[in-house]
Amino acid sequence: MPYQDSYVAKIREKIGHEFELVMPTVDVVIANENGELLMIYNRDFDGWAFPGGYIEPEMSWQENAAREALEESGIQADTQDLQLIGTVSGANYRTKYPNGDRVKLYTNVFLLTNWSKELDMMDDTEIDRKEWMTPQTVDHVHLTFSGRAVYQTYRQFQEKGRVQLLTINSELQRFIDAQDGRIVGVNTYNDAVNELSAGRKQTHWMWYVFPQLRGLGTSERAMYYGINGLREAREYLDDDVLRARLEKAVKIILNIESVDAVAVFGHVDAEKLQACLTLFAQLANQPTLYQQALKKYFDNELHQPTLTLLNQ
Repeated sequence: MPYQDSYVAKIREKIGHEFELVMPTVDVVIANENGELLMIYNRDFDGWAFPGGYIEPEMSWQENAAREALEESGIQADTQDLQLIGTVSGANYRTKYPNGDRVKLYTNVFLLTNWSKELDMMDDTEIDRKEWMTPQTVDHVHLTFSGRAVYQTYRQFQEKGRVQLLTINSELQRFIDAQDGRIVGVNTYNDAVNELSAGRKQTHWMWYVFPQLRGLGTSERAMYYGINGLREAREYLDDDVLRARLEKAVKIILNIESVDAVAVFGHVDAEKLQACLTLFAQLANQPTLYQQALKKYFDNELHQPTLTLLNQ
């Protein structure tokens, strides 16, 4: 439904745009017979997402979900075919719209695999285009904040086979989720520990076990797991779980016999390690651990692109 006709717009007329609203929303994961997911590109948040939006109070959850699926993607669906697969909430599941409106969201996520037809229509007031994507493609495109939460809910539902409750209380939650294996298809912190204890990195976990500053890489994962400046880097060290895990990983690599970072991590990830160690050596209250690893693997040479970003 266009914003100017919505229930939210009517509320804003009464209270203005300064107050943060608490709003229930729906999102719909639509799959076709090939296992592809229907994604929409949201202009307001400059990223891919799933059809969804605020609920209208005169409709049920399923009716709102069916309405959003039709308006934003052109998919016609019967409300009985919408399956609840999860909810998303939490202290940090909130957003700010381009017009300045701040909203705290509580979302029900529905899965739709049985639908009647796809019409050539979408709400072009906020949606630029739509596209069917394989999950492998979705893994590598830039998702909006809600798109990533909904996609995580969907992947966990596919793996567990039951309704998922996703809680987002901190921006740092993305690291905990990945390290603990809550992101389907990625390797865990325990995988990293086991591989490093054996002397060599084997799988893909570098972004969220040895995190680096955002801006050093251009891939979706590099941007998503990139540390967003000094504030978030300090918050990372202030988090007891994340700091302890990082320190444990650094201690393990200090005990590896080899002093060749490329031999242990590979060429690309060796530079990521240098970037991570450089970042936290500048910020830690007790930087000795990071300095020792920089001395062992990089002859005390700091990662210059990281220093450049820190000085901006």
